[in-house]
Amino acid sequence: MTARVRVEFAWPAHNAVRVGDETYFCLERDGVVHVLASRCPHRGGPLHLGRVEGGRLRCPWHGNAFRLDRLCERGVPAVRTGDRITAYVPAAPEPEDLPIPVRQMVLAQEEPVDVGV
Repeated sequence: MTARVRVEFAWPAHNAVRVGDETYFCLERDGVVHVLASRCPHRGGPLHLGRVEGGRLRCPWHGNAFRLDRLCERGVPAVRTGDRITAYVPAAPEPEDLPIPVRQMVLAQEEPVDVGV
């Protein structure tokens, strides 16, 4: 079983979480915010920079497309309460690499997200 660590952050002010070398990004789908691993299963490309096209997320590196419903099923456990997200991301190999909520470019969205900034 993978060890997990809890992280809380404001949505949509923060739209991703960094844990060591890994990035997890938020994708809103049908009113539900999912927290997904950004690493493409094909070659490790940054899925958070991909484009949503017809219910699929296309990796920007090699063009592979992945069904959003399957990606969301495999996302990390997360709950949204108002503008807060609580997620349980896999722990980093190094204990000092705690999860850090960040705001970064995330192109992978079905609908534009208003960040209120």
